[in-house]
Amino acid sequence: MATSEPGEPGEPRDPGDGRSGRRLEQPPSARYAAPGLSASSSGRASLVRPIARAGLAAAVGAALLFVVGAVVASTAGLVFVSGVMGTAIGLLLARAHVSTDERAPALTRTAVTWLAIGIATGAVVVADVATWLNARGEGGTLGLLDYLLETFGLFVPGELLVAAVGAAWGASAGPVQRS
Repeated sequence: MATSEPGEPGEPRDPGDGRSGRRLEQPPSARYAAPGLSASSSGRASLVRPIARAGLAAAVGAALLFVVGAVVASTAGLVFVSGVMGTAIGLLLARAHVSTDERAPALTRTAVTWLAIGIATGAVVVADVATWLNARGEGGTLGLLDYLLETFGLFVPGELLVAAVGAAWGASAGPVQRS
């Protein structure tokens, strides 16, 4: 005879309407939720924080590229700084793909990747233009592209490529922090 009461292991139970047995107050995954968030308040990610953090990483990376290229006047480290900057931007921006707030729309993984690539390459371009403006202020007469290719050669497209690849990898591997 089947019963809906808990019994010894192996005893048959009457499944009835599927409501037999005890019910949990919260789903087991609720223990992983950030403090202060209930299961019903989880939704889409806010775009402001991830974009602000990625923008900060881009600004720091562009400043480092300027220091290495213009102040130190060296090519050593330009590609490395570009790669680290692109990866940091991608990892920080990947948070925009995670749902946490139902009012703000989240971006798709593809949109996050392209946005990270755009921010990273934009930061490299800003650093290169700042480097050229610094050289021009010191008495340089070459145009932007002429100066960059004459002074840095293949490091300029290398910076762009490595920053873009790092950003794409970071966006696909992230997020790295909790909100």
